[in-house]
Amino acid sequence: MSDRTHLLNFASDNEEWPVYMTIANLSSKLRLSPSMLSIVRVALLPIPIKNINVRQKPLDVQGHTNREERDEVLRRVLQPRTFKHNPSAESGYQNILCADGNFKRCKPVLAAWLAYWLEYSDLHHLERHVCFRCECPKNELGDYVPPDKQHHWPDHNLYRSLSDANTKAAGDEISSRHSYREFNVFRHIPCIMRDLPKPDLFHTMQIGMLDHLHKWIFHFVKTHTWLDKYNAIWLSMPAYHDLTPKTKSYEEVSQWNGKEMKEMSQYLLGVVTQSLQRGSPAQRHIFNRAIECTRALLEFYMYARYKSHNDATLSYMDDAPCRFHTFKDVFLLGRAGKQTMAKANALRTQLVKKRKVDEETNAEIWTPSKERCEMNAWQDNISHEINISK
Repeated sequence: MSDRTHLLNFASDNEEWPVYMTIANLSSKLRLSPSMLSIVRVALLPIPIKNINVRQKPLDVQGHTNREERDEVLRRVLQPRTFKHNPSAESGYQNILCADGNFKRCKPVLAAWLAYWLEYSDLHHLERHVCFRCECPKNELGDYVPPDKQHHWPDHNLYRSLSDANTKAAGDEISSRHSYREFNVFRHIPCIMRDLPKPDLFHTMQIGMLDHLHKWIFHFVKTHTWLDKYNAIWLSMPAYHDLTPKTKSYEEVSQWNGKEMKEMSQYLLGVVTQSLQRGSPAQRHIFNRAIECTRALLEFYMYARYKSHNDATLSYMDDAPCRFHTFKDVFLLGRAGKQTMAKANALRTQLVKKRKVDEETNAEIWTPSKERCEMNAWQDNISHEINISK
C-alpha cells in the first residue's frame, strides 16, 4: 500500500510517498493494532519538484525521468516477485518461519495495492482521467454502466509484450490506450494487475465521493439561495452519542479528514431534507431529486460498511448507485468542469455589465426582484450550456 502525504505548508510544499507492506490474511483488528507491527514501511518513493512556468517539451522530458526513477525504486522493492525469463516450478518459493515455530515452503505473491486513484494512475503509468480497471472512454467516465454492459478489462499480457517489444509501433499502440510507453514494473510481476487496486472506504468514499457530494450540495443550496438555512441547521446539530457539535459552517473549514466525513454521513441526509423541505411548488421537484440523490449515495456507503452480506444487501448495493446516477443531474451546475464554469462566469460578467449600462442609460432603480430575475436567467443559460456540452 502507498499513501502520498502532504506534510506542511510553511516551508514549501513538503510531501512524502511511503510504501508499506503487510500480510493479506490478517484480521483488520490485528492489522490496525500499532503494537502488533503488522504494517512495515519498506520504501519512500521519490517526489519530483513542482515545475512552474515551464514549457511543455522540457516538462514532458522531466515527467519521463520522474517515472523512470519511481519505477527503479519499485523494481528493487518488487524484485523477488518479478517474472524470470525461464521460470521453473520451484521459482519464488522460500522457507518462511511461521507462528508455530516450523518452517514452511511458501510462495509470496502480490495480492493487493491500496492507494488513492491518482496514485494508481502514477504507479501504472496512466494518463489523467483514465480508469485503471477497465478501458472506459474518457467521455463516459462518471456514467452508470449496467453489469451486463461493462467495458473490457485491459489485457496486461498485451501491455507487457508491447512494452518488451520496444518498437515505435508498440509504443504507438500503448499510447492509443492512454498509457505511457516507459517500462512499468507492475506489468512484469506474476499477478493479475487489474485485481491489485482494492477500493477502500477511506479513499473511495470518505474523502472521495462523500466529499464531492457535499461540495455539490453546497453549490446547490447556494444557487437556490438556501445557504443561510442550510448553515443554521448544520450548526444546530447536537452532541448526540459520538457526534461532535459543529462550531463552523461547511465553507469555513478548509479540509475535512476521513473521521469527520464518516461522522458527517450520519446526519447529512437529515440536514439536506430539513433545509429543502419548504421550497416553492416550482422548486419541489428539483429539491426531491437532490434529496433522493443524497439518500442513494449515503445508503451505498452504509451498506459498504457491513462486515458481511447476503443476497438482499448485495441487491440493495446494486440498486443504490443506479438511483444515484439517475438523480445526480440535479447537481449538474455544481459538477461543471472548468470550461463550463468559465463560460458561466463570463456570462454572469456580461449580464452585470449590461445591468450597469442599463442603469447609466435608462436611470432605472435596481431592485432585488430584478436581481433575482437576472440570476434565474443566468442559471437557465448555464443549464442550457451544460446540456449542449453533454
